[in-house]
Amino acid sequence: MEIQAVSGDDRRDFAHAYIQQCVQDRFADLAPECSVELKIPVGDGDTRPLVRHLRMLAFYLCSLVADSVTVGSRIVAKIAKSESGTYSVTSGDNSIELKTSSLQNLLPLVPRVFDSGAGKAVRALRETCEKNILERMDEVSQILDFYFAKTLAPAVVVSNDAQLIKKLVALVGAQDEVQAIPGVDPKSYKMMKSLYDPSDTPNLRDDILKFGRGAFVAVELECHSKDAQLCIREIIEDSPSMTAFSTSKSALYKDGLFFGVYVDGEITPEVRSRASLII
Repeated sequence: MEIQAVSGDDRRDFAHAYIQQCVQDRFADLAPECSVELKIPVGDGDTRPLVRHLRMLAFYLCSLVADSVTVGSRIVAKIAKSESGTYSVTSGDNSIELKTSSLQNLLPLVPRVFDSGAGKAVRALRETCEKNILERMDEVSQILDFYFAKTLAPAVVVSNDAQLIKKLVALVGAQDEVQAIPGVDPKSYKMMKSLYDPSDTPNLRDDILKFGRGAFVAVELECHSKDAQLCIREIIEDSPSMTAFSTSKSALYKDGLFFGVYVDGEITPEVRSRASLII
């Protein structure tokens, strides 16, 4: 059976329905109706990059709507991409202009922090980071905003700077309701136990699950070899972590997960393709 990605009008209809659903899920108790005019290129092939893009656009749209929505009101919004490559998101009298940064992340043209936890972590990071990192702090800030809003599931920041990753995970883990798991070496600590491992085998998947489904957890991964990078492919993928003996209840869903990944040497394509930001 040949499998093909959704394309053409079906792909555009999917994009429109998906972003409407994101908004309706966010404001289910306030606004039962939602009308979004979507004028953006939807591309072709693999739909995962499109879904990631739509989730970011929905984040900004929901941020605008939250400032003005009232009980029973009908949300009317417009999202468009200009010829210059910028995006405009409009809801009522509120609007925001966005630009595309590295790894196709969408950032406000005028830098802005949306979440207080993200703001605290970024301010603390600014005090200790080197100049080359300070120049990209707007990107770091936005990834953290996406993380706390569960827009990225998971959020994955990759760097060759071990101390930067350690600081970032510690600062994110210090925010309210966020748990931290530092210093995980994939070569010496299992990412998940196999069917043949004893039930008490220590592994990262179970360590995360013990905090409860949907909990905010920040994890520091130390990859000192390419083999170590291969070990983390599944855990940082933007899909539920399943094993041969998993059920829907025991699956590890990635909402609320933040992975800071230190890589010693070259970043493999497998890790690069899963990164939210590389700094």
